[in-house]
Amino acid sequence: MTSHAATDDEQRTTTRRSVLGGVAATAGAALAGVGALATASGPAAAVDGDPAAFEAGDAPTVTSNDGRIESVYLSPTVDVSWTDFSAGVERVTLTLAVGSEAGVDEVYRETLSASDPAATPGDVASVRGLDGDGADTPSDAPPEFGAVDGGLTAAFERVDATARGDAVTTETLSATDLSGGETATTTLDVVFRADVAGSGEEVTVVRTTTVDLTVENPAGDATAGGSVAVDAV
Repeated sequence: MTSHAATDDEQRTTTRRSVLGGVAATAGAALAGVGALATASGPAAAVDGDPAAFEAGDAPTVTSNDGRIESVYLSPTVDVSWTDFSAGVERVTLTLAVGSEAGVDEVYRETLSASDPAATPGDVASVRGLDGDGADTPSDAPPEFGAVDGGLTAAFERVDATARGDAVTTETLSATDLSGGETATTTLDVVFRADVAGSGEEVTVVRTTTVDLTVENPAGDATAGGSVAVDAV
């Protein structure tokens, strides 16, 4: 029998798939497609937006002489739309989790409710409705939860993901053994889940993305200069 040793790339791929599945499980569901309405004939929902809105950009790089990453800030904005809820929607629960090979942390979990459509609970910075039949154009009014076809845009407060759990932390993201001129990259899996409930029905949609976070230890450098005063008698 011929044995086969997995390559480093294959091992990383297997590990990453396991972690991504763990992130989705922490968010509470299996992966369910990106930004697309469910194919079921009953009530359906969709998620779109920018759940990995890193303020430093899509692939931030931290320059640090000791290889440490102190914080990773998230400021997500997400659109949720629904169709064919015959009596409208009663509540929408939004969950965002972040994971790496070190594990998974839940960063946000907030519920928006038809009983107070303008409310901004917890880390929700703002919530607005979507114009017309679930169209993806934000309005200035609160969401119409009673609409058969509707939607909302929710923006979240800026949060440091490293302060929200025990997996994605300064210690697990940093590379304190980096030599001068070297870099190290951690790929973060980001999963955003929306649970839309109403009319005795509940639909779950999950969106996933990844962001590479790099720390760079700059090569050492030095300069010298000055002046010398010379005097003679």
